Amino acid sequence: MPRAHVVGFSYSGAVAMQLAADAAEKVHSLTLVEPPPVHVPSAPEFRAANEQLFAARRARGLEAALEEFLTLVIGPHWRTDMERHLPGSVEQMRRDSRSFFDIDMPALLAWRFAAEDASRIKCPVLHVGGTDSGPWFAEVRRLILGWFPNAEDVVVDGADHSLAITHTAKVAVALNSFMRRHPMSSSGEPR
Repeated sequence: MPRAHVVGFSYSGAVAMQLAADAAEKVHSLTLVEPPPVHVPSAPEFRAANEQLFAARRARGLEAALEEFLTLVIGPHWRTDMERHLPGSVEQMRRDSRSFFDIDMPALLAWRFAAEDASRIKCPVLHVGGTDSGPWFAEVRRLILGWFPNAEDVVVDGADHSLAITHTAKVAVALNSFMRRHPMSSSGEPR
């Protein structure tokens, strides 16, 4: 049965963990780049912040909610950083914001995942995070390393939650190194 290296960044980190728990036979390795802080001690604070974003979306529209969200997780410089590293990304975020706020975020906040779910994940795990991502993602890092005591851990100096875009080379080196240590054959089977 073919297997894959699975990488999840932010929201997709939740999807990747659920996949690795539910279809372990398909996941050769799991890389989590700052998955969302929905199960950490400060999760109530994170959930309250999301409720504020939903309120902003209802009262002032998608554009205001997007501005608040990205300022919260990246900082006030998010537009400049995104456009410098990935031209056109701000407009793409605007186009995707309805799905994000109306479908993705509610699904994330309804997601339940605990240590017993994590225990079903048997593949090698890599966590990648940034030093400047703030306390929520520092808690996520501790949680991931607690759930997966053999996980490898890479912390990118000077990176915030946009590290996959702003520190692409460092994240790519970490992924490449991890996947080389856990190779698959051309058929997708472990070597």
